[in-house]
Amino acid sequence: MGNEEICEEYDTDSAVALVEEYEMKRRNRADDIIAVQAVICILLTLLFIGGSIFYPTLTGEVFKEVRNLASNSYEIIPNPIDMIIVFFDKH
Repeated sequence: MGNEEICEEYDTDSAVALVEEYEMKRRNRADDIIAVQAVICILLTLLFIGGSIFYPTLTGEVFKEVRNLASNSYEIIPNPIDMIIVFFDKH
């Protein structure tokens, strides 16, 4: 009987620990997203700096295109919900 009690306590503790670990990971998900975005921005910055040193004309053209896309008011990828609304408004 001693072994059964130990197994039951271990299973309960491991299930509780698993739930707590899941909740902790779920809470930290926003921090992970922010960290990934920061790393992507740093890598893009390094690429632009390296590109401006080795390929200044090509990097200048890419930067102008990025600046143009960022300054335009139109959407690069259309919103599917708006497309559905427009479709139903026409019919």
